[in-house]
Amino acid sequence: MEEIKELIKIITDHTKRNLPLLDLKNQVPNGNKEMNLFLGIKSGEFNTDEEASKGIYGSEKVDFKFRMLKSRLNRKLLNHLFFMEFPPNSLSKSANLYQEALEYLHFSRMLLQIDEVRLGCKLLYKTVDFARECEFTGIVIDGLRELRQVYAMTYRPKLFQNIKGQLSELNNLEHLEEKADAVFQEVRLMINSSVNNRKKDYGIISDAIAQLKALFEETGSYNIFERYFKLQIWYYEFQGQYEEVLKFTAKLISEFENEQINKQRFDLFFVNKARGRAFLKLRKHDEGAVFLEYMLDETDNSSRSWFAFAEQYVNINIQSGQFDEASDVLLRVVNNRAFDRLDEDEKLKWNIFRGYLYYLAGDKKIIKKFGYESFIKNTPEFIKDRAGYHVAIIILQIMAMLKDEGEKITEKLNALDEYLVRYLNNSFSRRTKTFGKLLHKIAFHRHDVNALISKSKYLREKLSETEIAGRSFVDFEVVPYEMLWEKAISEIRGLDERA
Repeated sequence: MEEIKELIKIITDHTKRNLPLLDLKNQVPNGNKEMNLFLGIKSGEFNTDEEASKGIYGSEKVDFKFRMLKSRLNRKLLNHLFFMEFPPNSLSKSANLYQEALEYLHFSRMLLQIDEVRLGCKLLYKTVDFARECEFTGIVIDGLRELRQVYAMTYRPKLFQNIKGQLSELNNLEHLEEKADAVFQEVRLMINSSVNNRKKDYGIISDAIAQLKALFEETGSYNIFERYFKLQIWYYEFQGQYEEVLKFTAKLISEFENEQINKQRFDLFFVNKARGRAFLKLRKHDEGAVFLEYMLDETDNSSRSWFAFAEQYVNINIQSGQFDEASDVLLRVVNNRAFDRLDEDEKLKWNIFRGYLYYLAGDKKIIKKFGYESFIKNTPEFIKDRAGYHVAIIILQIMAMLKDEGEKITEKLNALDEYLVRYLNNSFSRRTKTFGKLLHKIAFHRHDVNALISKSKYLREKLSETEIAGRSFVDFEVVPYEMLWEKAISEIRGLDERA
């Protein structure tokens, strides 16, 4: 109780009377111009400074008065970042823990600033202990430096020397962690570059993994370990070695469960998303479906991780021909209140799933409020960053017009060729290129199913023999090409029978 009493006195004496925050619990228009500006921008009523100035002051003139109002609102919105909340299942636990450690450090510094040394030091001890447990090296160092200053000012030589020794060791550790991070970020830069750059030399990634592993073995630092295991998983994925991904991630999870890895920090979502991708690529449908259904139930449905698991779950159900199950999950996605917060590329991806599922199963529920007809009609313009998505759209468009005139199919095939050959020849895997050639066979022999089967036999076998495409490529193979090919043959056979 004494500590609470002391805090009440400190807060009463030193906290601002007019808190620089918005009252987010009472979001209604009132006499407060900052709240009115906030609500106008939030609702879309104010899209420009002129509109906002007219709505608040009755004049479109953007003068000093309006600029000051906008500045005050901007500052109050920034102040709310001090009170950010991260849902427990939306991110790795590390984000919440790091924020908590920063808050303790900030609180202790504020207390020291007003000469509340006893309470400030008590909170600093808590900060350092908590940050050590979570292995936030930088925060531990900052906390110890604050204590060093206190011990110097209050003449506590033994404690001062103890802190001095700890800081020496931690500064060396931080140096090695920075070295590891520099290696990791350098490779990450290459990974996020073009497909050609990623495929130039996998040896660079392999060398970086070896460096990070050695640094981890030297230090035992989780900060280095996380960079090591993430890079190792990416390396396996780029190489298409998904069995190795499953083995490696199973080992990580076993070590985590046996408390051989920092349980506070371990990024379990990252590891489980990698496992989901591996089940999908290896077409381990039953095992993958059980795993992904479990992950959906265990993950906050407003988080990006939930949408990632949902995507994998829809995809694995499509692969196994479970179209009803895939449609059910897709409807859960598009009806999720968090769906509108996804970026445009993510929404495009889900619309592609919608298009393919409707083509395969014909369930009209999944294209409600979705312009399916224009989606399968309009050829997407070339955008390099969306090449994989756009090729998937063009393939769907070709599949959906097998009953149309040959001229329309030829037009779509020319668009497909522009992506696969003219623009980004090295960006797509052999599977996508092979399937593109099979689609040309359809255009040429679509009136004679027997000739089509005979003339495409070599390519069809080549498709089955083609190795799993690693993440080095931009392919977005929504439906296994073998499944699309069998559906195409079935539809063309039906056309022959009706002729």
